[in-house]
Amino acid sequence: MHSFTDDKGKKWTACSECNRGGNGNDKEKCSSGWQCRSWNGSGCYLGLQIVGEIIPAKVTTRSQQRYKRFLEYGEGFEFIEYCYWDAQPERSWNNINWSRE
Repeated sequence: MHSFTDDKGKKWTACSECNRGGNGNDKEKCSSGWQCRSWNGSGCYLGLQIVGEIIPAKVTTRSQQRYKRFLEYGEGFEFIEYCYWDAQPERSWNNINWSRE
């Protein structure tokens, strides 16, 4: 949709349509377009365009992630007790820095 071939015959790929961008499936994401899921004007000549229909990855919220962990680890807990246990800093999933500095 947004990718094109320029006058010199070089293929320019939009980050949202690149296999290394936010919608792609490549394990090694591009450092500039790895979060780009919709058209924002960015792109490059090195990208590999996604073949076929672009299917954006499903984004889950923190509460959805917590509930999935509750289903996995929460046996024997009431949900609120599990939330306290889940929030303790020694849990591996709590080592993620959620603040935006």
